[in-house]
Amino acid sequence: MRIAAVVCAGSILLAGCVTVPPDAFVVTQQQLAKRQIETRRYDGIKEEELLAAVSNLLQDTGFTLENSEAKLGLLSASKQRDATHGGEIVAAIFVAVLTGVVTPISKDQTIRASVVVRPVQSGSEGEIVKDSFFVRVTFQRIVRRTDNSTYVQTLDDVELYQDFFDKLSKAVFLEGQKI
Repeated sequence: MRIAAVVCAGSILLAGCVTVPPDAFVVTQQQLAKRQIETRRYDGIKEEELLAAVSNLLQDTGFTLENSEAKLGLLSASKQRDATHGGEIVAAIFVAVLTGVVTPISKDQTIRASVVVRPVQSGSEGEIVKDSFFVRVTFQRIVRRTDNSTYVQTLDDVELYQDFFDKLSKAVFLEGQKI
């Protein structure tokens, strides 16, 4: 029992010695540019209507809603897709013929969308602007390979985000008009 207490106290002492690098919380230009691609502002709509529009859009584009926390403005969804790629298959065959080594290839993937809706704040007081919200979406994919390994990749294709927000703008219009 005493040994456990000494080990626990030593662990706490060592953990207290960990330092955070001085630039750990500095936002880079690359991060700011990425955030701008992932975020749009919507005005003149209630938060519930905006969340409904996002939810409907995700479902219309083949996603299944997994988690929804309306009070926090969070939605997450996913969809399953094939991940085979002709070039990857040809390369795997080429390597197998030359070396005799079987190279795993991508077989399927889960595409995940995470959406955060938050109110717009203005001024130094941080007052919330009525019926104005930022919507930020991120897309990731989890690829499963033929050897059952996986890898995760954040999708950063600008056209993917532009397409999402173009469709969301139409959905927001329809939601606002109750069409």
